[in-house]
Amino acid sequence: MRSAGTTIRGGRGWSGPCSHRPSLGPLRASPVDVAAFAKQTRSSRLVPPPPKLRGEYGSNKRSYVEEYDVREAETLAETDMVSPVVVAKIIESLAIGHFQELSGDRSDVPRSAEMKDLDLTFMLSRITFSFADLPSTSDTIEAETCFKPQKVSFKRDFAVRNKTAGGAAVAAATSTYVLVNFKTRKLSIAPKEMVDQYADFSTKDSSILGASLPRKGKLASLSPDDAEVCSSYVVEASDIDLNGHVGASVYIHWILDSAVAQGQRLDKISSLDVEYKQECFLGERIQCLTRSQDAEDGSGREIDHLVQTEEENVLLRARSSFHA
Repeated sequence: MRSAGTTIRGGRGWSGPCSHRPSLGPLRASPVDVAAFAKQTRSSRLVPPPPKLRGEYGSNKRSYVEEYDVREAETLAETDMVSPVVVAKIIESLAIGHFQELSGDRSDVPRSAEMKDLDLTFMLSRITFSFADLPSTSDTIEAETCFKPQKVSFKRDFAVRNKTAGGAAVAAATSTYVLVNFKTRKLSIAPKEMVDQYADFSTKDSSILGASLPRKGKLASLSPDDAEVCSSYVVEASDIDLNGHVGASVYIHWILDSAVAQGQRLDKISSLDVEYKQECFLGERIQCLTRSQDAEDGSGREIDHLVQTEEENVLLRARSSFHA
């Protein structure tokens, strides 16, 4: 499903010129705000990931590969170039697909028997993307992942390739998932037997993906006093995933929305580094703050992001980078 021209739904969110910490007030978008965003994207933060065409283990079962049909995926305005939000959704979907195979649980938030017994679930803690060439809707996309289970966190890496372009790189990502008690929402430690059961399906060697993985950087300690509010939202029911909080890719949409408000073109994105700090729930009022500067090497622009509640509870910190 494509939106006609904006991320804004039902007058409940806006994105436009940044301003210094305005009152949220009634969250309504002016026609100027919508027109500005429509120049960048036809996407909605609620669009599901593209449908999967196939899924299978790699040759040594240390990695897992899926293929996606992006013909009807959300695109950047006036082009057939797939939005970077779609890449994030593919990566999110791939991680779920892999663990469905590993655990035998085909639910949308798969959990092993041990996880169910201990009321454990996975939550994304950090993800770092590098982007190469975004594909078009006429291309076939292949994504591959491998992971390394640990006591407290599971490391997972990704490579996204354009099969139509001979396997050219689309994006790569590295991430950390933590185990959380579904009832108490507190961090938990994985039992040794849970880690050991994946020994034949995990690896410390991410080079099997054949991709140059990004390195997470030090994120700025951005505060509301040295940033600008670029967009605001009220969390809708359809923003909530099956873990009961705002889905990870929804935040990415919010971040990229703010980058557009800062004048950046999404087809110029080179990297995105996101650290999730707290959960966010239905009905909460959200502020997306930014601070933009030239990249130190002169290659383009960098934007520091802070996403927080109206009460200034920090939900995430991030940095996005764009080519000149």
